[in-house]
This record gives sequence, structure tokens and C-alpha cells, in this order.
Amino acid sequence: MMQGEKYDFDEEAKLLYDAEPPHYPQAYFDSLLAAIDADLPGTGSIADRWAAYQAKFEIPKEKLDTVFQASITEARKRTKAHYQLPANESFKVEFVTDKPWSGYNYFQGNGYSLIQINTDFPIYIERAIDLAGHEGYPGHHVFNTLLEQHLVNELGWKEYAIYPLFSPQSLIAEGSANFGVEVAFPAHERVDFEKAVLFPLAGLNPAEAERYYSILAKINKLNFAGNEAARRYLNGEITREEAADWLVKYNFYEKGKALQRTRFIDRYRSYVINYNLGQELVRQYVEAQGGTADQPEKRWEVFGQLLSTPNTASMLQE
Repeated sequence: MMQGEKYDFDEEAKLLYDAEPPHYPQAYFDSLLAAIDADLPGTGSIADRWAAYQAKFEIPKEKLDTVFQASITEARKRTKAHYQLPANESFKVEFVTDKPWSGYNYFQGNGYSLIQINTDFPIYIERAIDLAGHEGYPGHHVFNTLLEQHLVNELGWKEYAIYPLFSPQSLIAEGSANFGVEVAFPAHERVDFEKAVLFPLAGLNPAEAERYYSILAKINKLNFAGNEAARRYLNGEITREEAADWLVKYNFYEKGKALQRTRFIDRYRSYVINYNLGQELVRQYVEAQGGTADQPEKRWEVFGQLLSTPNTASMLQE
């Protein structure tokens, strides 16, 4: 690819990430839209009604740091109750603009990460836990820290001091970072914590939290629609504008944010599968090893083992 070779979306994903992306017909996403349509108040398009409703849950910019620090503190406390992390592990959070992503972890080594949060577009209350968990605890920061601790320092596998982004390691990294949010904050515990702590810190009304997260759960089922947009766009079947319109319709992106997402697709290409397909494969693996939702201690145990050892997608499915 660096020499100019072009692959279609599915072949590229398989070669880089050791995984075969699933295909979903447009009718599947349309059926999910119909279920969401019934839940949303107001009139007009589903995307417009969701935007109007979601605006009630935006974190004011002046309160972003306070809300994120509270989320990070709780995520770290929950993670350290289960994992022995190096005494010197830590990270710094920076708020940035003009990036193609919403958050990014730059692992610096020696248990230290720089985490950047993009504030180009509104940040809603659910993103505080999402980003604290995904980029921090027990997500990327913990993943990289444990690999460094166990593989580089203890075993002397110096090759793991380098993280090749476009490699099978990324499916495990992104999939575990997404699933890790659920490990640290099971659904009922998450809503309870947000209502008691984060909503008040953000100056938001917690009375609508249950309904908001119920609708979000249905919207999250549309996640793979973003993969379809990327596949069609990168395969030359649709234009950038058409890809953005697809993201507006099926992922409820504001148009400017949808165009930002196409910048991400331009840069990272089939990497997009690592978030949702990676999460599914990690969840299936952890649950197959006994780490089901009703066995939280076992779930933490299996998840920690996964974070500390080399794996690829096909290895998880063996």
C-alpha cells in the first residue's frame, strides 16, 4: 500500500487487521431507524429530532475538564481495584481542535500517556465516560501500560515497545478499549454514576437520563452503518458528500461532523472496523471464557489477560 497498491475495503481490512468485515443491507439499517423514530419526540426528520433532543445533554465547554476529570478518576478507581498497574502510571489530558478524531491516546512509554480530546463539535454527557474509558482506564492507556509492563519489561520483547498502527494489534486495541468501557461501567452502574455525579457537574438535568440512554442504546445498533459508508466511499461507489449524507441519515451526525468523519476515513481507511467489529470479537472472546455480564470478577480477569498478551482477531476466534 505504501508503494501505491490499492485494495478494496474488505481485502485491505483482512490483510491489515486479520478480520473480515460483515456486510449489512441498507434495509437492516432502515428497520433500526423505524424503531428509533417511535421513541423520539417532536416532528421532522429523525436526525433533526435527535439533534434537538441531544442538545439537552451537551457538556458546556467551561465544564468539560471538570466532568472529564471526574470520569477519569472513577474509571481509574474501578480499574485499579482489579489490576496491579505500575506505581508511576499516569496521563495528561489536553483539549484540542482541528482533528479528524474525537479523542486520541499518544502512549509515551514508561506508563505515561498524552490524551487529547477534540472540541471542534459539541461533546455530550455520554462521551465523558466513553472517552475516559476508551482512551484511559481500562482502555488504551491500560492496554499499552500492561503490554509495556509484561511483554517489554518482564519478557524483554523489545518489539512491543513499538506499536504499528495499521496492524492486527489495532483491532484488539480499539475493540478492547470500547468493550472496556462496559467492563468498568456496566449499564445500570453507569447511568447511576452519571445521574449522581456527572449530570450535576455538567449542570444537566438527570431526570431524562434513563430515556436518553435507552435511545442511545438503539442508536448504537446503527454503528456498523459507518462501516458501510466507509466501504462504499473508499471503493469509489459514492462521493464524499454522499458518504457524509449517509452518516447524517444513519449515524445522526451533524453535517459538519459527518464531513470531519470522512477526513478520518481518508486518513485511516478500513481502520474503522476495529472499533465495532473489534468490540464484538473482544466481547465474544471474553464471554466465551466465562466473563459474562453476570460474572463481573471473571470478566475483569479474562479482560486483563487479553490486555496483557499478544492476540489477533483470528486468534480470538479459535
